Amino acid sequence: MARALTRRLLPSGHVVVVQMSEIADGDLAVADPDGLLEERRCSLTGAKGGDSGWTWLKQTHGVSVVTVVEPGGAAGSEADGAVTGQPGCVLSVQVADCAPVALIADKGGLAVVHAGWRGVAAGVLEKASEALRGLTGGPQRALVGPCIHPCCYEFGGDDLAGVARDLGREVEGVTRSGSPALDLPAAVVASLERAGVSDFEIDGACTSCDDRYWSYRATGSGRRQAMVAVLTEGTSPDVA
Repeated sequence: MARALTRRLLPSGHVVVVQMSEIADGDLAVADPDGLLEERRCSLTGAKGGDSGWTWLKQTHGVSVVTVVEPGGAAGSEADGAVTGQPGCVLSVQVADCAPVALIADKGGLAVVHAGWRGVAAGVLEKASEALRGLTGGPQRALVGPCIHPCCYEFGGDDLAGVARDLGREVEGVTRSGSPALDLPAAVVASLERAGVSDFEIDGACTSCDDRYWSYRATGSGRRQAMVAVLTEGTSPDVA
């Protein structure tokens, strides 16, 4: 079932809660063939009345970032990141190998980012960090959720060389079978360091290895898990 990646009391007095859904929580892809998506969202957030109030995105592997000023604001936008400084706004990204990233500002701000390799290379994390800094200022911390790791992420030589030129040789990895691989968590860290973020927490789960998660690379699945994050007032540990 969904697990809390962090519950953190900020110096601002706000609490940030970041959760990661798992296969047991059901498919959270934006496409909704069985008509159960909103029910699953409500189950994760504890929402009543059939309206989860999520901000979800039509993700494009680009660099667009939206600002959310009310619960459910900007839902359905074509973007790969969302930022807010408003308590009660539930931000989400859906993934099945790409890295879900939460950025947390000590002064009371939050961002979530869908970080595939193309978006990382294009600068989506820098864009999100800049947008969050524009809202709240102050230090930021990053939480990188479950994503594909180099053990399973065989990568074409030309594309890998291009990412390494932009972000450094640390992004070059090797699969279990010895083939060239992209280290996506390392690429995320390199991009965030370029944005001035130096405090990181990286979840160790590889979506291709770990049977708690769907993986497009492993199975071609169109199903998705979600990172769900919310900023609340006071010291409540709850997402709702």
